[in-house]
Amino acid sequence: MLIRNPSLTLRGAAIFVSIYLAIFIGMLVLMSSASLSIEGDGHHAGPNIALTFATEELRAGNRLIKFPQGGPFARLAAKNPSMWLIVESGARRSTFGPVPPQALQQFEQYHGVLDSGKFRVPGVQKPLSESSIRRLQTAAGDTVIAAGGVNPATLTIVDGLRYFLRAGLFPLLMLGGIGLIATLLALPLMTRAVRRVTADAAAIRPDQPARRIEENKVPRELLPLVRAFNGALDRLANELARRKRLIADVAHELRTPLAIASLQIDALPKNEGKNDLQRVMTRLSHLVAQMLDVERLSVAAQSRSEIDLARLAGEAVAEIAPMAMAAGYEISLDADPGPVIVRGDAHALGRAVANLIGNAVAHGNGRGEIRVRVGAWRTIDVIDDGPGVPLSIRNTLFEPFCRERWDRDGCGLGLHLTREIMRAHGGDVSLLPTASGAAFRLEFPNTTQE
Repeated sequence: MLIRNPSLTLRGAAIFVSIYLAIFIGMLVLMSSASLSIEGDGHHAGPNIALTFATEELRAGNRLIKFPQGGPFARLAAKNPSMWLIVESGARRSTFGPVPPQALQQFEQYHGVLDSGKFRVPGVQKPLSESSIRRLQTAAGDTVIAAGGVNPATLTIVDGLRYFLRAGLFPLLMLGGIGLIATLLALPLMTRAVRRVTADAAAIRPDQPARRIEENKVPRELLPLVRAFNGALDRLANELARRKRLIADVAHELRTPLAIASLQIDALPKNEGKNDLQRVMTRLSHLVAQMLDVERLSVAAQSRSEIDLARLAGEAVAEIAPMAMAAGYEISLDADPGPVIVRGDAHALGRAVANLIGNAVAHGNGRGEIRVRVGAWRTIDVIDDGPGVPLSIRNTLFEPFCRERWDRDGCGLGLHLTREIMRAHGGDVSLLPTASGAAFRLEFPNTTQE
């Protein structure tokens, strides 16, 4: 089952959405709760809620003092038998509920001078004495409406939410929504720094052991991670350098004793045992040479130049052709007339091509043709007519000391060294599927623009 880790953008979006929702819900609850309580001057929001509900239904119905049976105003009136309403539009005045005479007197006093305000009805006990008046434009024209007689104990949070939504909270919600959308759109900009660090890390190649992620371009929050990553690269580079030095030192130390032993073996009288000793010394000398080749890879990147693959392959074929023909093979080179240019270390890449040709000579059973082909897309194929690569070793073919049979000459480092050379140049080596024989391909990157 494939499990995908959520991206930072999705995590940030979920966090911001949750925060905004919590803020909005909390704000709405607090504001609606506050609207139901007694304010500092003794007034409460009941009359304003009644005015808001009545105003909405007056505008919708285009008639005075006739409200829908199931509307918010009707439900509020059902809970408040003492609730009253006065509506005046032009010369027409209508009332709803038990309007106190004192309320009519104050309406006469205020309706011509106030656009919005609060007043108390004399002779009525608090909190039912609290009243509000408001001037508005309806379908019937300029209208003045007053309400009172609302008991705040009958109001609910839902009433308060409806009041604030209809009394001007919608622009605030719109502003918050715009802020949330802007925040979500800004998240990719916030994660751009992470993508830049990822790109820098991915650009570190095996032939650049000293390259690190630049800390001066990293946001402060990512510095601990980047420093830990750079520190891990430092430790790996030091350990690899130590092991390479060890291999090189061992190889150098072995060269002199092996040379002396070879001279002493050559001086022995001819017999069957001498041939076996010479074959063993040849294998050991070849192993030491390949160990030194591995050590040379560390400096290969320092001497790169433009190389024509056709010429490189031609030189490798010319070098090994006498040995191949003496072993019973025909060898050919197929290359396009035009140059195929790559950048790299000519000695190391020549060794990689020679290793593949030598591998074909060693495992082709001494018959058939060895074909070397240079492709226009920066490839070199080495194909033989031998028995091919056994299935049992294909998965480990390019690992160190991988050999089909241990009673044959060779030490199992040639293909591994070829892969290391190619990867150090940004390319790779692979075994191609064939009906018979074996076919290896060297693939080079397009590095001529570097």
